[in-house]
Amino acid sequence: MKKSPLHSIKISPKNSIIPVVFISVILISFNFSGCDYFFPPLSGDKIPVEEAAKFIQKNSGNPDVILLDIRTKKQYDSVRIENSINFDFSQTDFPDQISKLDHEKRYIIIDENGRKAAMALELMREQRFPKIHYITGGINEWIKAGKNIYR
Repeated sequence: MKKSPLHSIKISPKNSIIPVVFISVILISFNFSGCDYFFPPLSGDKIPVEEAAKFIQKNSGNPDVILLDIRTKKQYDSVRIENSINFDFSQTDFPDQISKLDHEKRYIIIDENGRKAAMALELMREQRFPKIHYITGGINEWIKAGKNIYR
């Protein structure tokens, strides 16, 4: 049986430092705060209101974090979260609107109660957005928790 070239590598004191250095560089690179693709600062796809509120407040003014409100324009105009952007999920061109968004940014989706946000998250996954989350319970839970809103 023919052996692969990897079988012929012999670890000796002279060349044993190379694997150690390589592994160390990899491990150190994972500790940088910019590696939020591998270690997102949020607990998962579904995030509770408290966690979302803290994250949104911490990232206020960060152009790489976008809060997408997918309710109708009428609902959005009546009550909304500061700095959110409205993309109406009920519109037929919603998938086209979403596809034009920057795939490198982090998106937090909110709707009325969390159901449509879960569907929007799946749609964005299909379009290969790597950093997407939705707020469980939607704007209803946000208001119930006493978080800031604009009317």
